[in-house]
Amino acid sequence: MRNEAVTMKLMIMDACVLIDFVKTAPSVLALIADCVGPIHVLNAVVEEVNEIKAEDDLTALGLTVVEPEIEDAYAAASGSGPTSFQDRLCLLTAKRHGFHCVTNDTNLRKLCKAEAVSLLWGLELLAELHKAGGISGKYAEQVAQAIRKSNPKHITAKIITDFLEIIRRQESQSIRRNPGTPQK
Repeated sequence: MRNEAVTMKLMIMDACVLIDFVKTAPSVLALIADCVGPIHVLNAVVEEVNEIKAEDDLTALGLTVVEPEIEDAYAAASGSGPTSFQDRLCLLTAKRHGFHCVTNDTNLRKLCKAEAVSLLWGLELLAELHKAGGISGKYAEQVAQAIRKSNPKHITAKIITDFLEIIRRQESQSIRRNPGTPQK
């Protein structure tokens, strides 16, 4: 059940976060789409993710596969620097449609900040899902640990520690708002 006080977000997800969730807890994507907000993925990103066999697999998980605007594709193709074509396309699509860009990629995050595109880290989605009442803190921790195990180079022990602190803070705030209410 969704906590109606949580504002729904429109999001676009890059490959690194998509891979983390598809490898570890694909069903959580459907919960995020339902409780936090619609998740969009570019067809160019889907094509680069080996763990996805067909776009229908993502649609079944509640994600919306989108084709970019041709102007954005041309602009992304003419770009250069440390970001990939897909990442530049993700940025341009997020900017065009007012999406939050969900990425752990530091180069893409720098570009998004420079273009005033709002950002979310991959694990922030889990925290938002927990805040919305979509999963328990314990399950959020299990998923985060599974993502770390799958991707230890980018999801460090410090990131997990910080994430767990956010979850604990959310749980203590929830208990203060709703004393006597059992927690999930």
